Amino acid sequence: MKPFLVLLCLIALRVWDPWPVESLRLRVFDALLRSVESRDAEYVAIHDIDEAALAEKGQWPWPRDQLATLNRQLLNDGAAAVVYTVLFPEVDRFGGDTAFAESMLEMPVFLSAVATNQTHRVEGYDIGVSMIGPVIDSVPTYSGILPNTDVLQRTAFGTGVVNSAPEVDGLVRRVPMLVRVGDALYPALALDVLRGMSGDPSYQAKADDAGMQSVRVPQFSTVETDALGRVFLDWSTRLEENVEGKIVFVGVTASGVSPLVPTPIGAMHAHRIQARLFETLAAGINPSRPAWSIVAEILSIAGFGLLVVVCARFLPVPYVVGSLLLISAVSASGALYAFGAYKWLMDGSFLVLSTLITGGVGIGQRMVVEFRLKLQIKRQFSTYLDPRQVRRLQNNPDLLTLGGERKRVTVLFTDVRGFTTISEQHDAAVVHRLMSEALSAQVDAIHQAGGMVDKFIGDAAMAIFNAPLDLEHHEQAAIDCAQQMLVNLEAVNTRLNAEGLPTLKIGIGINTAEVLIGNLGSTQRFDYTAIGDGVNVAARFESATKEAGVDILIGEETAQHCQTELESLPAMSLKGKAKKVQVFTIKGAT
Repeated sequence: MKPFLVLLCLIALRVWDPWPVESLRLRVFDALLRSVESRDAEYVAIHDIDEAALAEKGQWPWPRDQLATLNRQLLNDGAAAVVYTVLFPEVDRFGGDTAFAESMLEMPVFLSAVATNQTHRVEGYDIGVSMIGPVIDSVPTYSGILPNTDVLQRTAFGTGVVNSAPEVDGLVRRVPMLVRVGDALYPALALDVLRGMSGDPSYQAKADDAGMQSVRVPQFSTVETDALGRVFLDWSTRLEENVEGKIVFVGVTASGVSPLVPTPIGAMHAHRIQARLFETLAAGINPSRPAWSIVAEILSIAGFGLLVVVCARFLPVPYVVGSLLLISAVSASGALYAFGAYKWLMDGSFLVLSTLITGGVGIGQRMVVEFRLKLQIKRQFSTYLDPRQVRRLQNNPDLLTLGGERKRVTVLFTDVRGFTTISEQHDAAVVHRLMSEALSAQVDAIHQAGGMVDKFIGDAAMAIFNAPLDLEHHEQAAIDCAQQMLVNLEAVNTRLNAEGLPTLKIGIGINTAEVLIGNLGSTQRFDYTAIGDGVNVAARFESATKEAGVDILIGEETAQHCQTELESLPAMSLKGKAKKVQVFTIKGAT
């Protein structure tokens, strides 16, 4: 699949945002939130009603006059307020409600309620909310609410819901600031504590058509929320039991009494979650997802993805890998900076993932294309070039220009003399062996000199020097090749004569000229070869060796660019040439 199509699929996947993508994003947010250095709580403390407390004062629920005693104890210890995450929806069977309510008059005490779909009770308690936009349609909705018994509800300094909002993986990371029951809105417990302790009578909530935007207690800064009115918790707060000057959150931690809430840092009781939420709101440190974050993330995926597609298409693979690592580092660094500087939770995970996937596909496609190109080069040139030259072409295909191009090359033609007579005097098997011996001797010399075997024409052969690979001093290489052919043929003849077989002789023509070279032929069949007058002249030189009485004939252009000592021969007439052509042979050769 092409990288661009993969990128489009990844963008569509991010827009769809299925649970694996969302879960990955949330896990990255967990890592960001856990990376914050721990700090001691500035505003809150906790008081656990644990197994030791139950062993001392009896099983839960306690008579509420004992809770009145707890309130006064905390007051005497310097607590600024007490917040219960324990519900009191029914009258105390021990008759302690009056004592508990009286203790609430001595200090601020906040109680909890819970919104639930397990009841249809909509009568709760009155709370003022100033709304801007469709707030009531933007927050989690429940069919009913369970407040506290009337005497306690009237006496409490404030009341808030303790509802949590598990994510797709079942963990609680965000808490809704407001919930809806019927036509009423109820604040989270920590938010109501913030309102009550600041002396404000109500809240301000803002929403638009996309959902909730923020909530605010007038004396505090605006709290940005997500579209459902939820706020991310800051887990860096260390909760202690030193209540002096603190708002004390009370909860039951004895085993089996109150349920634990799963969070990214482990299972936790509700009062610890609400305490952290209050600290988050009061300190103004709530992490948030800006309203524009999703659009920005999708545009970043598209922008960086297109950059990766371009890199994968045009850069060498090592540079593509480097680009992927650089883009991934920039993406991750951007997310880290946004969180460190502004407490923005930006999703760098899918951006990095899409970058690596798109780049990986691009690299994979490049490797497949290059592998196919290497196979093509091997198929096309393995019978023409020395294996070392084939590997060089495979490792650097840019050395090969496919198609046709004008290039100055040296062309060498050979032909076995007397081939017709040999064919008439010996059977086919012997003739086949003789031709194999002769051509093999020639091919070995061509490869040794760095040339390319272009083709065999019966008992004749054509070789090219300086194509497809550039070959320095290709004129000299062709002459060296011709000499080596004769040496190789002498060794062949020694073996053949020992077996009573005839001596083989060849004629060689060499010419240097600019020709058209490349993949030439028809649309159905083509070969890498050279055409042009210079090729024809080399073939004519080979044919003229008999007339000249030499084994090698060399053209003037080749002679001018070689170091071998040559001998000039009388100019010769060649077929197709109006004027005679100057020719040379190697000095001292026959």
